[in-house]
Amino acid sequence: MQNSVLYKNTKISFSTLGKGSAIVFLHGFLENSTMWNSVTKELCKRNKVICIDLLGHGNTDCIGYVHSMEIMAEAVEAVLKHLRIRKSIFVGHSMGGYVALAFAEKNSHKVKGLCLMNSTSLPDDNERKKLRTRANKMAQTNFKSMVRMSFTNLFS
Repeated sequence: MQNSVLYKNTKISFSTLGKGSAIVFLHGFLENSTMWNSVTKELCKRNKVICIDLLGHGNTDCIGYVHSMEIMAEAVEAVLKHLRIRKSIFVGHSMGGYVALAFAEKNSHKVKGLCLMNSTSLPDDNERKKLRTRANKMAQTNFKSMVRMSFTNLFS
């Protein structure tokens, strides 16, 4: 079931399925929560599955040009507070993994488990930081080209 909650006057879109222990799914850059649909069908039989569209993705609005992992983690926290969920298992793909780590850093007592998919807990090296800075600049000046280039690089 698709729902939303307001965080800093911004609509955060999420879906919930099932009952039981909470599992929160966080997608990667240029993706949305529907990427988890095939996985959640089985997991919702015994768990409460929560799929969140992160800031600027899917049906969730933007707050600004740049959304830090910490701000996205705060938006996740707003969803969980709205749902009255105290403790969750987090599954984060790529950027979603960074968001899950930012959430865990601030709210370790609310984390029951953590799974990082195509993500890492290690800091980015200088080359990765340069690529991200370039992507941010391109998103501000030529968004369509940035998306086209990202899809070419992400999906061979």
